[in-house]
Amino acid sequence: MLTTSPDRPAGTAGVPDLIDRLRRSGLQGRGGAARPVAAELDRVRAAGPGGVVVVNGVEGEPLSRKDATLLTTVPHLVLDGAVAAATTVGAPDVVVCAAAGPGLEAVRRAAGERGGVDGPVHVHVVAAAPGFVAGQESAVVAHLDGFAARPRGTGVPLWRSGLAGRPTVVKNVETLARTGLLARHGHQPDTVLLTLATAAGPRVLEVPAGSALDVVLDREGVATGAGVLLGGYHGTWTPSDVTVPLTVDAVRAGVVRPLLAGECPLAVTAVVVGHLAAASVRQCGPCTFGLPRLHQLTLALAAGRLDADGVHELRRTVGLLVDRGACRHPDASARTVASALTAFPAEVAAHRRGACLAARAVAA
Repeated sequence: MLTTSPDRPAGTAGVPDLIDRLRRSGLQGRGGAARPVAAELDRVRAAGPGGVVVVNGVEGEPLSRKDATLLTTVPHLVLDGAVAAATTVGAPDVVVCAAAGPGLEAVRRAAGERGGVDGPVHVHVVAAAPGFVAGQESAVVAHLDGFAARPRGTGVPLWRSGLAGRPTVVKNVETLARTGLLARHGHQPDTVLLTLATAAGPRVLEVPAGSALDVVLDREGVATGAGVLLGGYHGTWTPSDVTVPLTVDAVRAGVVRPLLAGECPLAVTAVVVGHLAAASVRQCGPCTFGLPRLHQLTLALAAGRLDADGVHELRRTVGLLVDRGACRHPDASARTVASALTAFPAEVAAHRRGACLAARAVAA
């Protein structure tokens, strides 16, 4: 298990077959994009020596706590994975960029305790910029380069020219903790790390991959209302009566947010979209104009003030945001709204009549 792994520097800088281990394990990134890690390291290695490995611990997702938990409890495991990756691709530097808090302080202490086990690789720890989009990989690199933490729209991939123009691989904390286990032992657990966001506060869980969502929630004593938001603010909704296996693709950034009894999914979606619109750095039209309009329409639907034409405009706005932004923030925000419209059609129809099924169910 990740969070209970013995936390000490293991000196994994010289693992010769790390990419092969990554490829055989099928490890995907755990920050939301779920790209194969072996292929990303392969590209940076092919770009030549002098690159850099960036540990993305920004965790700008408001509901997530899993990366902060790993940095706090097993910082050496994270650093082992980052250093092993750096050695494999010929990168002399590892840069940890983490949000202010206990996780940042823990990884700073761990970096000072490494005692030369990392060979020629140097570990640097930097405080992250705040904000939702500050965790996007090119925004992390921009921040480390001394610029505003905004996603870059240059079209040049980071593996070719990233931090200070060097070949760069950016992986989130959980991904590199799993890489650390592969470097140490040759295997990593077939599990999914989750932040379960409940009314009592967030809980970080590690469950076997493929576990049924309803079984996990029942075991944790969490009753659900109309549905569950999987993956956080850039996630997707699923109705509570649908059985969902918990996989990397299903939970994306690793957040599970169940609705409470009587809580309206459309009202919660409106709150989420309001946060996403406010988090925009407004460097493209879809973020500057599209997300505020998406919020207005979603808010009107939640308040029962949207007729059939308004719902049509809402669906049209969702479609207009896809593949038109400077980054994937508007796309993912639109996906969250689209999933609510798909998952709760009866609730949408009720709200067009000025009613709310979730509230009515509690009253009954």
